[in-house]
Amino acid sequence: MFSHYIGIDYSGKGLPSQRHTAIQVFEASAGPMPVRAQDKSSWSRQGVYRYLAERLEAQRAGSLEPMIVGMDHGLSFPLSYFREASPSKPEFHSWISFLAHFHDMWQGVKTESVSSVQAPTLPYANPTELRLTEKFTPAAKSVLNLNPTLISVAFSTHAGLPWIYELRNEYADVLHVWPYDGLVPEAGMSVIAEVYPSMLHHRFDYPPELTKRDEKDAYAIAKWLQEQDNGGTLRHYMSLVTLDRGRLAAVVPLEGWILGVL
Repeated sequence: MFSHYIGIDYSGKGLPSQRHTAIQVFEASAGPMPVRAQDKSSWSRQGVYRYLAERLEAQRAGSLEPMIVGMDHGLSFPLSYFREASPSKPEFHSWISFLAHFHDMWQGVKTESVSSVQAPTLPYANPTELRLTEKFTPAAKSVLNLNPTLISVAFSTHAGLPWIYELRNEYADVLHVWPYDGLVPEAGMSVIAEVYPSMLHHRFDYPPELTKRDEKDAYAIAKWLQEQDNGGTLRHYMSLVTLDRGRLAAVVPLEGWILGVL
């Protein structure tokens, strides 16, 4: 399905222009082992956005084959957030309307830290609420829990979603955000999907030079995507064949899903 496999271990720490080792990007193509993207040992969130945008531009121009990107942050919120209107937000009937509204409220994270943005929807009514896909994993945290004392996916989710909106808005002709744009992408489309690298961590042996967990997580994402696609099972995972029709119709288009969770 794809020619390139990108694993991104993300972080919501600090400013979006700051490079730090908590953000790692590995890529795999023809070779058996993923390598550091652009040979960089640290990234900023702005840098990750530019890297993906440049690849999508090259694909649009016909000089690069499609990629699949595994992102280590949430791409959506629990279903209750979509269904409950409030003075600060409407009810949402599609993921893209949620994403556009979230971008408008949180676009400050493209220049500031997450903790410095004062969104009108804060505090969340139930900050520990889980999406269905998170309930299917043993240790996933809520994307709403912005408690600064916890190590949680919430900060990376809030920091990352506005950049996802920018990519989806600018490159919809070559980019498919899974599963919101459908379970199976059209041929020739690149894909961004949410992943949970803790599920993959013990599956692989790592090069000895990779000593940090963030490096290993990004490596594992790229390696898993490459293996599943080459083995013909990636389409099986993307089709969510183990979910019943009710959940596929009512939950997945809004809450999304973590690729690899069945």
